[in-house]
Amino acid sequence: MKKKLVGIVAATLLSACGSGDNSAGTATPTPTPAAPDSPLVGVYGGTDMDGNNWTSQINADGTYVDTVGGELSESGTWTHSGNQVCFTAQSADGPAPSPTCLTLVNVNDDGSLLMADQVGNETTVPRLR
Repeated sequence: MKKKLVGIVAATLLSACGSGDNSAGTATPTPTPAAPDSPLVGVYGGTDMDGNNWTSQINADGTYVDTVGGELSESGTWTHSGNQVCFTAQSADGPAPSPTCLTLVNVNDDGSLLMADQVGNETTVPRLR
């Protein structure tokens, strides 16, 4: 996932997500299928550091779609295991070689997500619906 949760990635994690690297020595959790009643299912969005509007739609079927400036920027699959949320980008050539994983710190009362990238930088990802 190159721009999953674009705000997180733009602020702290999108740069981390762009690499697709979970960093040496970090084990990728065993994914579990997304649950239709997951508190993560929904649409998130905001404005990135360049002033572009972005959205990230996390679907109950385990897929996600990211847009930046109204244009598709990435899509793929997501999993949630423990406190790890992992995104695997899809392309015409197939899935990315490794997922980008973020730590889910908290689901806030307003539905926004407090997430941390691989180095521990925390960002709140606003929920739109």
